[in-house]
Amino acid sequence: MIGTRRTVFVVPVAIVLIGELIAASAFALPAARRAHPWPLSIAVVGDSYTAGSHNRVVWPTLLAQRTGWSVSNFALPGAGFAADGGGGHAFTYQVDRAQGARVRIILIVGGLADDGLADTGPVTVGAIDTINKIKVGGQRALVVGPTWYETPVPDSVKRVSNAVRKVAEKAGVPYLDALDPPWLTRDLMDLDLSGPTDEGQSVIADKIAAWLRTEVAG
Repeated sequence: MIGTRRTVFVVPVAIVLIGELIAASAFALPAARRAHPWPLSIAVVGDSYTAGSHNRVVWPTLLAQRTGWSVSNFALPGAGFAADGGGGHAFTYQVDRAQGARVRIILIVGGLADDGLADTGPVTVGAIDTINKIKVGGQRALVVGPTWYETPVPDSVKRVSNAVRKVAEKAGVPYLDALDPPWLTRDLMDLDLSGPTDEGQSVIADKIAAWLRTEVAG
């Protein structure tokens, strides 16, 4: 009988201790996740600078390699907030595809397809639609403006950057200016200036990685 009473006494104590450990773990896990919210899952929306032209590797691939994040690239040549690459592939179309990947963040990286428009009105409308679609889908939107390869930056490129910046700021979405100063130089561009070289892609990857760490690591 004595042995039985000891067993009855020890088992509840063990249960209490296990319960305390579970409770402590449940408390500590969210705190750890807040401090280290990795790995990230990111989908990239963009144009030929992101899709690549004559490249062996593009910056989203380098971003994934250098950070360990999951990065899916949905960029298409000739696409923009208003420009659709001649096939209906504007950024809203890319966002539809990106949302199917069930990512946490959709990163919109502006290019040069929109700078041929005489009026930035369609760019503004396209930026509003793109950001709203991401928000409604439950992902976090981040926006990088178009970049260039020399100074001074053409007014047409500045106008697109400013139009998209205003939309992002009004929507409360972080915006990274890639024009002040331009990230690229002629040495980092293909001979026909159609897009970044592999070295240029590497520069873009590092710039965006550094910015993302400040925006999402906290």
